[in-house]
Amino acid sequence: MPDNDPYRLSRGPAHEGGPRPESPQAGRTVLWLLLVLSAAANTVASMAGVTVVSLACGLVTAACVIGLVVLRLRGRR
Repeated sequence: MPDNDPYRLSRGPAHEGGPRPESPQAGRTVLWLLLVLSAAANTVASMAGVTVVSLACGLVTAACVIGLVVLRLRGRR
């Protein structure tokens, strides 16, 4: 007989045995690695005067920073 108590704290059978959410640790590690590499490439390209490459690396760096901030804010919930 199913328990239909609306004040029950445990999850129902629909949530049992399902896939568990993955840890964002792997994504965070990749973002940090990409951030460091793109910042270094941005510095080298800026000193070499290659504007297009520097701009592309700057955009990748900014995207990594945004991704890390999003992961951080999601982890606080």
